[in-house]
Amino acid sequence: MENDNFVGIKIKELRVAKSMSAKDLALNAKISVGMLSQLENGSTQGSVETLRKIAKVLDTTLAELFTDESQTPIKCLDDDSLYVVKKEDRKKISFPDSLYNCELLVPDLQGDIEFVLVKLEPNRTTDEIIPHTKGGEECNYVLKGEIVVTLNDKEFFLKKGDCIRFNPEIPHKIENRSLKKASYISAITPVSF
Repeated sequence: MENDNFVGIKIKELRVAKSMSAKDLALNAKISVGMLSQLENGSTQGSVETLRKIAKVLDTTLAELFTDESQTPIKCLDDDSLYVVKKEDRKKISFPDSLYNCELLVPDLQGDIEFVLVKLEPNRTTDEIIPHTKGGEECNYVLKGEIVVTLNDKEFFLKKGDCIRFNPEIPHKIENRSLKKASYISAITPVSF
């Protein structure tokens, strides 16, 4: 996108469309009014978790915050980057949690599926259990190590080769409680980032 502050502008447009004050949005998203102001005016880009909280309050998804409906890309069969993601060209999705890293395995988040490689460092545990998106499905396939997927109060212990499918509206968390690195492929519909 040409405008570096696209996300901030989109947040403000959605907030205004809902007749919501900056103070109300900040309070409900559990962020400071100053942080929201910096996001909306482009002084900061904010973390994925901050944007996810804002999207939830605005009753939208992270993907929608990054979608510009005014730009319809011209599909060109000669442009491989519209179809193929080379290992060295994967887009990294940053989180404040340094023990949790994601790489986008599809060219962008404009489609109907979110497909990411998730890497969890040893002892990556969290108290937070949240829903990620409205409707759809989430499917996680363990490539390496072991993960624990908690859906509400039920825990599922998965190791290399195991897979789980669930509704991402169910409050959940994914942890690596072991002393070794873990990784898994996550496919989510609709996109949640």
